[in-house]
Amino acid sequence: MKQIFLTCLACGLLLSGMVVTATADDVQPPPWRGLPRTTSQVWEFLTANTGNPDGLKPDGPATGGLPPLPSTELVVYPISDWIEVDPSGSGREGIWPLSGEIAVHLDNYPEPLEKTMWVQLTWQPQEGVGVPVLSDFDAYPTATQTPPEIVGEVDLGFGWTETTYRWTIIPNPEWESFVIGGTINVDELVIDTWCPEPSTYVLLGLGAIALGFYRWRRKRA
Repeated sequence: MKQIFLTCLACGLLLSGMVVTATADDVQPPPWRGLPRTTSQVWEFLTANTGNPDGLKPDGPATGGLPPLPSTELVVYPISDWIEVDPSGSGREGIWPLSGEIAVHLDNYPEPLEKTMWVQLTWQPQEGVGVPVLSDFDAYPTATQTPPEIVGEVDLGFGWTETTYRWTIIPNPEWESFVIGGTINVDELVIDTWCPEPSTYVLLGLGAIALGFYRWRRKRA
């Protein structure tokens, strides 16, 4: 009886996790999500007050991610364009037809090396035109940033697309910000960050050496 109960409980948890995944567009998570010195933040824009000019806090972390840092926030402006239900029939709720911008601010762990940004944006062109534009990258005090690279796109139906961007900041700054613009509708934003400790690089290096040695031994065998 106990085994049956545990099996049912596990199935229930699995199904609940599947439901959460199906209702959120977290379709291309980074491989390092949940590791030390990572953060995860999701904005789903489900209420009309999401244009708070004082800064909108994340709804929480994505599945399997560590929580956002306290000062992480974004500002959507202007605040009067929020759409409650998607008129295209997708069933999506809480949509921003951007006539302005989304300004994102993220704080960081105090690691001196670098930071990797992983941004998943769920968007739709307005009246069939428009693409996301990421701009106004700023890092404090100073840092070098690689240009955002699109690492994948997923067609979500009804004209909606999930686009995933990745870029690196060297060295890891105290905080950074960027802006999302374009003639687009925005339904969801998922941002993961990774500020690895120096020991992480040591472990990765040792892993690469061990893998190379294993392959060398197999070739000699």
